[in-house]
Amino acid sequence: MRILLVSTYELGHQPIHLASPAAALTRDGHEVVCIDLSVEDADFSVLDEIDAIAFSVPMHTAMRLAITTASRIREARPEIPVAFYGLYADVGRERTLGTVTDAIFCGEYEPSLRSWVSSLDVRGPSPLVQIHLGKSDFEVPKRDLLPGLGEYARLEYEGQARLVGAVEASHGCRHRCRHCPIPAVYDGRLRVLGEELVVADIAQLVAEGAEHITFADADFLNAPAYSMSVLRRSHQAFPDLTYDVTVKVEHIVNHHDLWEEMASLNVLFVISAFESVDDRTLEILDKGHTVRDMTEAVGVLRESGIYLRPTWLPFLPWTKPSEIAGLFQFLDTNDLAGAIDPVQLAIRVLIPEGSLLADHPEMKPHLSHFDPEALTWVWEFEDPESARLHKELDRIAAEASDCKEDAGDTLTTMRSIISDISGVDLGVQTPVGMVPRLSESWFCCAEPTAGQATAVSGISFGGTI
Repeated sequence: MRILLVSTYELGHQPIHLASPAAALTRDGHEVVCIDLSVEDADFSVLDEIDAIAFSVPMHTAMRLAITTASRIREARPEIPVAFYGLYADVGRERTLGTVTDAIFCGEYEPSLRSWVSSLDVRGPSPLVQIHLGKSDFEVPKRDLLPGLGEYARLEYEGQARLVGAVEASHGCRHRCRHCPIPAVYDGRLRVLGEELVVADIAQLVAEGAEHITFADADFLNAPAYSMSVLRRSHQAFPDLTYDVTVKVEHIVNHHDLWEEMASLNVLFVISAFESVDDRTLEILDKGHTVRDMTEAVGVLRESGIYLRPTWLPFLPWTKPSEIAGLFQFLDTNDLAGAIDPVQLAIRVLIPEGSLLADHPEMKPHLSHFDPEALTWVWEFEDPESARLHKELDRIAAEASDCKEDAGDTLTTMRSIISDISGVDLGVQTPVGMVPRLSESWFCCAEPTAGQATAVSGISFGGTI
């Protein structure tokens, strides 16, 4: 069969969630075509030769955009079977299953996706939902079907822009942070892919020109012995490669002894979900750390020579403008203003179906209803001034991202607005230093921007309609 795999967004990376299932389906004897709508101006006239379509939906933005695209395809070609697979595939099932999609596969989705494709020529599509969490065998991702690395985010460091490849060494997470979509599916489970496969994937990225590798795992130190072994083997094979990893605050602090070695293995920076400068909020989110721990984590990484890029979830129902000002003060005190993507300061918590946060007693009184279009529970701010501040910061971040504005200029604008609304004098902006960053802003928990939505709405369907 000829299968079309579609990605709408994967954080600015060449989509591994196309490359990995493409390898599995090719092994099964199917012909696979891949389209990445985040970088390709796709013409869906290819639908005339396609037997089935599967959309990769590893995050909220990807799911929103996939529903829009799949709906248009369903209108144009209602006879083609469609599946959604990935972390967000089951969100909004009442709206999607049986309408824009025939099948939903979550968790370790590849076995279910392969079985579905293989069964289509036997019995045709029927509404199907499968959440598979068992161990799976994987192939080395088939990246030759994807656009080249030059189409994706680059590492900006020391005045250079370097090609970046993204790999995953594991799926799932051992932790259950209440606002995160991963626990709703994996419930504390972790699945490793295997050292041989990960290093082989890195090798083909290097052959394509990658000079930097992002480990896209939810937490690189969920299984520290395994992850360090992968890192050592990769460094031995490619000593000039640099890396970034995502690690929880508590793991940064508790694995103090690993960071000197990780620096020697060319780990350049660490992404860590700090989320808030309010200890009550951190406890509600079940983050496993405090503001004091965050300050310690900054020191641990600085001592090792590894840069830190904290991420934030600043807006929740009880957030006050003064707390957003406090976040900026934390950045200034810890010299982190140059390590922030502006969109981080405008994120409002999303509460999708199945979120552990939806049932928390501090959150439940604020929830109104589930919005099937936005795929999230609707909530309002306690303080109208917080709502006004969020609206302003969200507008600034979205416009700056779509227009590729300088991060330092955007933060200056945000600082001024936060000062005006909170009444806290934040002074002048701390100069943005040479902190390594990827050229794509972090949109994992953000709504699609106007630019992303416009790109999807402008898709051409060639002569198929």
